[in-house]
Amino acid sequence: MSERRARRRAALRAARARWGDDLPRHRRRGLRARLTRQFAFVAFVAVMLTSFLTVNTTLRVLERTEASASTAPLTGSVSGHAHGTSMMRLDQGVVRAARREVTRSAAVAAVLCAVLASLAARGVTRSLTRPLQRLGDAAARVEAGERDVTLPVPFARDELRDVTVAFNHLTAGLARQEAWRRALVADIAHDLRTPLAVLRADIEAMQDGVTPTDAAGLARLHGEVLHLARLVTDLRTLTLAEGGALSLQVAPLDAAALTTDVAAAYSARAHAAGLDLHVDAPAPAFVRADPDRLRQILHNLLDNAARYAAPGRVDLRVRALDLRAHLHVRDHGPGFREEDLARAFERFYRADASRTRSADGHAGSGLGLAIARALAQAQGGTLDARNHPDGGAEFTVTFPLTAAPR
Repeated sequence: MSERRARRRAALRAARARWGDDLPRHRRRGLRARLTRQFAFVAFVAVMLTSFLTVNTTLRVLERTEASASTAPLTGSVSGHAHGTSMMRLDQGVVRAARREVTRSAAVAAVLCAVLASLAARGVTRSLTRPLQRLGDAAARVEAGERDVTLPVPFARDELRDVTVAFNHLTAGLARQEAWRRALVADIAHDLRTPLAVLRADIEAMQDGVTPTDAAGLARLHGEVLHLARLVTDLRTLTLAEGGALSLQVAPLDAAALTTDVAAAYSARAHAAGLDLHVDAPAPAFVRADPDRLRQILHNLLDNAARYAAPGRVDLRVRALDLRAHLHVRDHGPGFREEDLARAFERFYRADASRTRSADGHAGSGLGLAIARALAQAQGGTLDARNHPDGGAEFTVTFPLTAAPR
């Protein structure tokens, strides 16, 4: 526990140094001190203003009283006539004493209110700044590399609660991304290590004279190199597509005609895999897309069917519905298991490793569906998967319809 606390303190010091906040605590002007001074200043000004108004009003009353008292007529009468005016006057010493007393009382009240406001402000600002201090410490820990950082959520439903909840969501997302990154690196290392190990073993066997350096051996090595090249290319394509940096040549095209062309071009591979392709594209459906990337999407979906549904039938249908072109690729295989359907488009996810080998004998990389979806989304389309009610897996690619080119 002490070692972990020491690491946290070191992380906080490093973060404060990077943020330019490396002064000692007693020399830093914190939010709490500023709020306390502001509370006290506002209270002092408010009391002084109130006292000034009170003193001013009191003095005016005294002046009016003095003026009226000095000129008041006598109300008594002699033989029915008033005689003279009153000569009463307020003692000026009494007036000055009253002024001093009122002013002194106002000043004392202002000072007392400022002191009381400072004491109250310390308690109020403590409740405000303590969550912010915890948030700053937690942010420094996250910057130092920790990901499992969670703050207690305040009970009050205010802005501090919203900030704390948002911070917890942020750290949870960072933790998920970190776990995903580590899993991705592990998957890439695994997929690269297997063909590299085969290449190394074959080359060493040829060097030792165990395996002859003939056409068959060289062809096997060439196949492993091609497999590595495809994996690297797939990773690059997926990264560019997800990052929005993929070069696209978007133009109006007939999705129905392109689907028919893809089925014809794939027929030889389909026959070798035991697939029977059926195309149903009765009417044109024009969309704006990159023809090469759309072909790649359909090829990846057909490759997936060849791995999981062969031998069997694969239906390709194109329909225009609700201002969108729908391209359906449905196989008649076993379909998805429920847990596999939710993860169908994850990188490197393979539903059944024993059934993911292509015609060249290599296991699937687990990138085909992820690339297909990323390519569709990069062009403003969608790609979804489901289990067809009559059996088998069905993938649906959609693009907004556009006008036919003139």
